Formats: sequence, structure tokens, C-alpha cells
Amino acid sequence: MLKTKRKASARTAEPRAPVGALVPWGGEEVDVDRFFAESWIDLLNRQRWLSRKLKLDTAPWVVDQNAGIIQFERKDGAMVTAPVQIIGAWNPRTEIFRWAWDHPMVVQRLRNDAERTRWFGDKHGIDELTQRWLRMDEKGAWHMTALAMKVNGSHGVYRAPTEGPVIFMTLGEPKVRK
Repeated sequence: MLKTKRKASARTAEPRAPVGALVPWGGEEVDVDRFFAESWIDLLNRQRWLSRKLKLDTAPWVVDQNAGIIQFERKDGAMVTAPVQIIGAWNPRTEIFRWAWDHPMVVQRLRNDAERTRWFGDKHGIDELTQRWLRMDEKGAWHMTALAMKVNGSHGVYRAPTEGPVIFMTLGEPKVRK
């Protein structure tokens, strides 16, 4: 998926956290191809868990950018809240993905995960993570968000449909109130 040539690392791999552990990237050099593949597997597993456990697929949602919280109202009346970060916006009409770190409608405090992902891209020479916008299909936007989820040790991702672009966000630990 990533088209940029990456520097090969002569370092040996450090012991990894068990599968499922939330360990954000710590600034070290990594095998980018492996990291990217792991991010997609992590995304699929976390999304499956979020869907089964929290049942958010059709729940109405709202983001309070000032508080940095996303809130879902489930059909059973339960409220699910989680810290949220906006990663980017993908426009299905133009097939443009724009990183949140460059989006004027995203408040600074909700750009942190996107900024950290850009830093990861700078460190590893990945142009797709450092360009303001990219032409890609929706699966490409999911891949960029999966990488952001892994870089930041997030609990999952939410793909938020809107009247215009689709907003991709990372989620912190969700809490359910009945």
C-alpha cells in the first residue's frame, strides 16, 4: 500500500508486546512494512471487538471538539463515550484524503494523533504520512487510519459519515453508561 521507499534498519527487533496490547510507538525506528501489516490486522481485530461489544454500527454520534469526546446513543438507550482524535477526512466525490493536522475545521487538541503519525512518517521517510492530502480510495483512507491507530496505541477507529466527507477518527478507551 505504501509506495515510498523506506530505509532498511540494521537493528534487531525488540521484544513485542502481546497481541492486543495498546502500546503506542515510542519514537524508535521500526520495520515499516511489518508495522503497516500489523496495523491492518490490529484494526480488523479491534473493529470486530468494538462492533460486537459496543454495538455502534448504527448508533447516532456526536463529537464535542472542545472536550475531545465522541458520544454514541445506542438503540438500547446506553450512552457510549470515548476520547477521540480526528485523523483525516476522505471525500468520496474527489477521492481525496486530507490529514487532520492540515485541516482548518479540526481544533488543535484533536490533531495530536494525526501529528504523531506525521512524525512517524518523517522519521521513516513515508511521504504518504507527511503530504497534506492524498488521492486514494476509501480502503486507502482506512489504511492510513489503521496506521495512525497503531502509532498512537488507540482502542479503535470510527468512520463517521457526514453530508460531505467521511471523517476518520481514532478512539480512546470507551465507557458505557446505561
